[in-house]
Amino acid sequence: MTDANQVVRRLLDYLEPRIDLDHLERVAARHRAALRYEEVDRVPLVCYLPYEGEDFTPYPYPEAFADPAKLMVNELLSGFTSIYEAVGLRDDAPYCLRPNLGIAIIASMLGGQIRVVGDQLPWVVPFEDMGAIQKIVDAPVPDTSSGLLPRVLDQYAYFREVLAGCPKCHAAFQLTLPDLQGPFDTAELLMGSDIFLAFYQDTELLSAFLSKITDTMLVAYRRLIAEVRDNIGPECQYQHAVGVKGKILLRSDSVLMISPEQYRDLVMPHDARLAEELNGIAIHFCGNGQHQVDNMLSISKLQCLDLGQSWMMDVDAIYAKASVRKVPLARVVVSEAELRMDQVSQRFPTGVILVYRAETVSQGKEVWRQYVGEACGRD
Repeated sequence: MTDANQVVRRLLDYLEPRIDLDHLERVAARHRAALRYEEVDRVPLVCYLPYEGEDFTPYPYPEAFADPAKLMVNELLSGFTSIYEAVGLRDDAPYCLRPNLGIAIIASMLGGQIRVVGDQLPWVVPFEDMGAIQKIVDAPVPDTSSGLLPRVLDQYAYFREVLAGCPKCHAAFQLTLPDLQGPFDTAELLMGSDIFLAFYQDTELLSAFLSKITDTMLVAYRRLIAEVRDNIGPECQYQHAVGVKGKILLRSDSVLMISPEQYRDLVMPHDARLAEELNGIAIHFCGNGQHQVDNMLSISKLQCLDLGQSWMMDVDAIYAKASVRKVPLARVVVSEAELRMDQVSQRFPTGVILVYRAETVSQGKEVWRQYVGEACGRD
């Protein structure tokens, strides 16, 4: 075994006796109920914990990108929340493993050049002219042997192989979809800033390109969904260490840079197509996307909004609109002061997954104790 494989084994040996499967079933039920706007004993709270241990060290990302064992070590130690630390807290975090190859999977399938620079997630080098975009539009839809997809499948295979000998870890760890971006975000990665000129100079090409990206996303999704394993229910999934409702989580960060009319007329039809073909989507964005929320909520099969930076918006106003359609909000980030249970339950009686970003593990534990009181550690 390589050194990284040995580290994975040591980590699983550490985690196996500390996992409480009954607790994790209750966590899944709580997320599921909140996402369905059902009554909950408390609104789910996931504490994002940093890794503070000294027995293991995360690998530099370029090494993890190339090595399934090293990537798994990083997922266990320093994903959205550290699973290594979370087993000692027993908050409402699911234990998730994803093939974390960053934002470049769909772009790579379409021929995008991928670069890993420093200790950073991959980036995409935009094409230099619209001729390259036209060639993609004219070419057949990529198949599952394209780009980074084989590397994604290798990662799932590795997860399964090493978990097979650890019954509790095998049952506990949720294998989630990777980041497949969204039609417009991938288009922006491949076109660069020229995409904004296309709204005025070549809307026909832009629409055709978004359609080809949508086709490619469907190819990738239909292959990868067979690799996913989670316990949250058929209409939900785990992403970012929280539950979301919808078959796929579209990343729509770049739509914040266009007007509501541009999104509605040129981009939203492709998001809506994914929603129809998959029978439900969730949409994620970071930043202040309040100007796009009405458009997103008008997609008939939008089933969830994942708010990457909820504190930049009027979340109560968004919740008031979303709750009419019973569209839940995932990752509503709250402060310690906001986490008084009576205040939270009055603002969001259900339909919300809360996140607290702890600076230290001890801070996370203290906030969790305050949130659940005497129930801490026993649900």
